Amino acid sequence: MVRWPIRIKLMVGLGVVVGMMLILMGGSIFGLHSFHVSNLTLTDQLRELGASKDLIECILRLHPPDDSAEDADSLLVTARRAQAGLLEYFHELKQNTMRGNRANSGFDELGLAFRLDDDLTAIINELSRSDPPEAPILPGTTYFVTQHPELLRQLDPATDLKSSNLAQNPETQAKLEPATDVKSRIDRLKYTVMRLPKELHDDFYDVLVMSKTQYQISRVIVWTSALAVLPMLCGLTALFHRWVLYPVRLLQRGVRRVARGSFDYKIDLHSGDEMQDLAGAFNEMTARISMTYADLEQQVQERSRQLVRSERLAGVGFLAAGVAHEINNPLASIAFCSEALESRLEALTQGSDDPDHRAVSKYLKMIQEEAFRCKNITEKLLDFARCNDIKRERTDLPSLVQGVVDMIRHIGKYRGKTIVFQPKEAIVAHVDGQEIKQVILNLVVNALESMDAGGVLRIDARYDHGMAEVIFNDNGCGIAADVLENIFEPFFTRRRDGKGTGLGLSITHRIVNQHHGEITATSPGEGRGSTFRVRLPIHPSEIGDGPGGREPAVAGASRGHAA
Repeated sequence: MVRWPIRIKLMVGLGVVVGMMLILMGGSIFGLHSFHVSNLTLTDQLRELGASKDLIECILRLHPPDDSAEDADSLLVTARRAQAGLLEYFHELKQNTMRGNRANSGFDELGLAFRLDDDLTAIINELSRSDPPEAPILPGTTYFVTQHPELLRQLDPATDLKSSNLAQNPETQAKLEPATDVKSRIDRLKYTVMRLPKELHDDFYDVLVMSKTQYQISRVIVWTSALAVLPMLCGLTALFHRWVLYPVRLLQRGVRRVARGSFDYKIDLHSGDEMQDLAGAFNEMTARISMTYADLEQQVQERSRQLVRSERLAGVGFLAAGVAHEINNPLASIAFCSEALESRLEALTQGSDDPDHRAVSKYLKMIQEEAFRCKNITEKLLDFARCNDIKRERTDLPSLVQGVVDMIRHIGKYRGKTIVFQPKEAIVAHVDGQEIKQVILNLVVNALESMDAGGVLRIDARYDHGMAEVIFNDNGCGIAADVLENIFEPFFTRRRDGKGTGLGLSITHRIVNQHHGEITATSPGEGRGSTFRVRLPIHPSEIGDGPGGREPAVAGASRGHAA
């Protein structure tokens, strides 16, 4: 999956927003521009129309003069006013043409203006009889009249009459003649100026057509822009939901689940950005919290078991100290008396084959064996009850293990069982050598007792996390899960021969605790062997030695048998 950082996604979203704004802005600007152009065109056309109105009024006031001088002067003044109105109209026409605010080129109106200027100039020159004659007031009139008369001829009323049916009317024949005097020129002026409203009406119509076309184009552009922006807006909404809203909702849901205690909840987010990294960090944090919570819960349970075990051990020790001492003397008397009776019975029954004599002798031996067995149990009880001060010193653990292994190998009942111990280096711990030797002996005997012939016990010694560690791994009968919970309890035993007292591992546990060490035991299950780990300090402990020392945690249990 391609990873897109949030800044890239924000830039993409910003680009989409800018694109939508540009599209909408383009349509709006085009519509506003069209409206502005139409408004300017109509405004300029209205100005031109106002100027043409004044021009028409002035020309319509012209009339053929009579023979009086006053009438001629009045006509000359009116002609000059008309000439001034023509100049104002030409100025508006020129301005509109130069600005481009026209629907057409304005050539027809320009030709009418030149024709009007030519006739007005001719009338003024004829009435004023100035020498030299006055020139037309519009620039270009002389050029169009002299150089392009064909362009002005089509504006002549005679031309228009010839092209119409009126040419057959006798009353209009006089108008077919060219204008030569003042009266004919005035008639032509009136005819020409009356064509000006028609041209302006056509211009207005062209402006309206142009405005309608621009309106339709603007409407198409606006609708097209809206239709183009709509999918972009939908896409932007979908991207915002996918890139922002959905990851934030998942993170919020995960935080709430964890706040309610669901430390195993995982946020499954694949956004390919920092949100995914945040979800991964959150999952790692919850995993560590879950592990810490489980470890704390296990420690609480273990501490509770240790408290119960300590109270039980204290009670057992107090009971053992009194009972063992009181029982030792009767047991010694029973054993001594049974030995004496057996000796006397052998002297009396020497050479006798009576079955009763053999049965009595057998029972006396059984009495002695059980008496000595009870005496052994009481000795262990006394050992368990004693809390002698330990004398710590730097001790080589591989040497202790090797001494125990060499001693066990000469015992006949353990022949056929292999002990593998190959130390690689000297492992020195700050312990009481005799006490730890007893621990090693108990664990080795337990392991050998749990194995059948051909079994293998592997022992390893090493340093681990600032402590000396001795590992006992066998392939014996293994340990059930329920046995692991109680294996260090006093008098708890699961030995296969049924002869265990259940005190060997309790004594081992007490010795390791007195050294401020740890003893753990694990097993995959019954028939799959088990592993003991004994961890001992390599430096003098800061906690005072002796029976009142702190009892460290026991992170496991032991085998289903005791030494």
